Amino acid sequence: MMPFPAQSTIKVNDTLARDLLRAAESLPDYDNQEFYSTSLQASVLEQVRAAAPDEFDSLINQIKDRLAGPPYCALVQGLAFDSGNKVFVAVNRAFGELVARPYEKPRAQLVHYIQPSTDIMSARGGHESERLHTDTADWEPPVELISMVCVRADPDGGGRSRILDLDSIRSEVNERLGSATLQQLETETVPWQLANYCGGGVQWRPVLTESSVCWRRYTIDLALDSTGAKLSNEMLQSLESFEDVISTTPRTLDFLMREGELLFSDNRRTIHARTPIAAGPASDRLMIRSWIRTGN
Repeated sequence: MMPFPAQSTIKVNDTLARDLLRAAESLPDYDNQEFYSTSLQASVLEQVRAAAPDEFDSLINQIKDRLAGPPYCALVQGLAFDSGNKVFVAVNRAFGELVARPYEKPRAQLVHYIQPSTDIMSARGGHESERLHTDTADWEPPVELISMVCVRADPDGGGRSRILDLDSIRSEVNERLGSATLQQLETETVPWQLANYCGGGVQWRPVLTESSVCWRRYTIDLALDSTGAKLSNEMLQSLESFEDVISTTPRTLDFLMREGELLFSDNRRTIHARTPIAAGPASDRLMIRSWIRTGN
């Protein structure tokens, strides 16, 4: 595993952090469900940004610069976050519209609270969040950008963040499985079970393209089980081999997010996971996540 690269880290100065926090705290607190309103998102962005527009825009551009190249993620340190999540919403809204599945606590919120007690168990052992994956693989298309802030790290050091970028994935597949398998994963489509709130059904798309990756094995398995669709034995073997490659490559970033750190990752050009948490549901680890539709 590899540490998070220093060149992808951005440090926010105390003055900017303080100005943005002060602006956010001057606004009313909003219920999580209210943030589904795109006009409210835009209003919060406008009012928080107004505290230091040039510095705010510079921060957003620095994040965009990091997201534009490998490993397609950025770690922001030094921001101060209010309890009403308005700084979080403002920074995220600068990239596009915050989106989510229909509101239903605790699993579905626009500003989504991620806790070990709500993790989805995996039929293959452990939790699905521990397997490298694409978020919203059951949407068409998946969202472009994910952001996540650490509120409380696991006290025992569990739940380390893991990210693997597209360039590394393609290189590993080519080196370990061969160019024929790489081409197969690019050209042979597989079924993806779409969420019921997205209309259900199945969408066929490849795992890899030259510019994107989409991977969540259990979403493929759900589609195969629900439709009776069949994949060739060769493709099924390629999927197994692909999962083995991404699970064992030393090119995966592995790092522990600390309180107040904000991570952005390109959901089309990275896959992500977390390591197991020994205390399980008893851990008070808390992360807050948003999905962002950039329109790109």
